Amino acid sequence: MTICTAMTIIVIALFLIPVLLESSMYLLIRRPGLLRMFSRRFRNSISYLYIQGDRKIMQYQKGCGRYSPDLGYTLNPGTFAYSEIEFTNEYHINSLGVRDTEKALDAPEIILLGDSFALGWGVDAQETFIKVLEKKTGLTTLNTCVPSFGTVREMIMLRKADRSCLKCLILQYCADDYDENRLYFQNGNQPQLMREETFEKIVNYFGRPISYYPGKYLRLKIRKKLNALKPANKPTTSDATCPDEVELFVHVLKQNADLLTGIPLIVFELSGINQTNDFTRKLREKIKTPGEPSFIREMIILDIAAGLEENHYYVLDGHLTPEGHRIIADVLYQTLFRANIY
Repeated sequence: MTICTAMTIIVIALFLIPVLLESSMYLLIRRPGLLRMFSRRFRNSISYLYIQGDRKIMQYQKGCGRYSPDLGYTLNPGTFAYSEIEFTNEYHINSLGVRDTEKALDAPEIILLGDSFALGWGVDAQETFIKVLEKKTGLTTLNTCVPSFGTVREMIMLRKADRSCLKCLILQYCADDYDENRLYFQNGNQPQLMREETFEKIVNYFGRPISYYPGKYLRLKIRKKLNALKPANKPTTSDATCPDEVELFVHVLKQNADLLTGIPLIVFELSGINQTNDFTRKLREKIKTPGEPSFIREMIILDIAAGLEENHYYVLDGHLTPEGHRIIADVLYQTLFRANIY
């Protein structure tokens, strides 16, 4: 083989390998069913590309979210469709800005607080675990969940709801709640909310059409690798002395004792397929601490993730499938029965 031939082969290889890699990633993102044949680690790597490069953010799509001075945003009253590669669903939003009927605002017996996992991102409204639970129990429910809400805004939303006939609160925690709860603590128990002009700028940015261009996924891969090589930012003094996620969560609840005292409170974590159970384990230890108020000591803590398997999450998007919601509804039904709430 001559040097010229060898150089030609190398040049062709250097061209073909990136093309094959990019083509493979493009195909897998658009045929997510194929991903289930691969390891979770590989699926996570492809899911990362989809989330960073293709997935829309519901609340920042035009017509889907609206500005709220005391919540930052809610969903936009009316009806809109939200589609991704793995699903298409209609969202009917009431005057409170949440995914439920107008009738559900009238003295619900169960109120659900949470983010996109509990909202039912990726499933129809009647397939969400709160509405499956309503059908099982006959108790009226209100789904107040909004994507990316943390515990702080969930408590603000609860204050807006009719609690006159409330029999139970169900609160879904997500690991992403940490930042919102931390800022609340560091700001002297004041929520940090965006201004209207900031919300509009975000909507204009994220509302743009998402398009594909050659090399898109390789670029995301390379950027991720380069970011991993950067030295981690040193925590600030305030961050270093900040309580952990469980302490912050309980702190927010304590600031809302007037809402929570005397009402059965069910708490569980949903943070996606890769979540650990550290929050649940630590919270169970925390409520045993002497001196905690009764509504903290008596909260019911569930390990929801233990009953969920990989096929109960969308492989790319990471939110729950209808079957995942049915499993959670069954766990909640049994919990309500044991607690004599139903």
